[in-house]
Amino acid sequence: MNSIQSSEPKADRHMASARNRALIIILMPVVVTVIWAFWVGVTTEPVRTDTELPVPVLGKSAPKFTFPLLGGGTASLADYRGKVVLVNIWATWCPPCIDEMPDLENLYKQMKTKGAPFEILGVSIDALGADPVRKWVDRFGITFPILLDPRGSVKKLYRTTGVPETFVIDPKGVLVRKFIGPRKWDGPGMIRYLEGVLKASTPVLS
Repeated sequence: MNSIQSSEPKADRHMASARNRALIIILMPVVVTVIWAFWVGVTTEPVRTDTELPVPVLGKSAPKFTFPLLGGGTASLADYRGKVVLVNIWATWCPPCIDEMPDLENLYKQMKTKGAPFEILGVSIDALGADPVRKWVDRFGITFPILLDPRGSVKKLYRTTGVPETFVIDPKGVLVRKFIGPRKWDGPGMIRYLEGVLKASTPVLS
């Protein structure tokens, strides 16, 4: 009887140890992800935005930004003055964002084939930075510039409520339209609209 009783505490300790090991195994990926996200936030190149963060207004200048580019270097909204720019704010964990990515790429190719002064800037707000973004960019063969904003600064800058959200900026840097949610970007109606934005900003020669 005593031997049975003495073995029970050992069995309990063994089971408790096994539960602790299992808990560590389950929680380890979560801890690693949190540490990695913190490290990316600390070490990522500082993002430069307007200091007063004015509220974006249709018909007014679009908020300026500079973010690191996937693949190296940086890109600023001001770099694309003279073009119609689509600023698409997205994330890899957003299924509608991923669903519309091929359409955006197709739109980009169609506009470039026409020779239109047009650009798409895909701003990723993934907290883990470049690695998850590169996976989807490579999968879909994305050729338009992808900017990295792991701190999500663009959300405050453009007052977004979710992803995807897309902003149309004319060649003079004026915000002309905001789209909330995904769209069929490569349809003829969208192309006509973008060409209309470009035409409206082109001076008429007398």
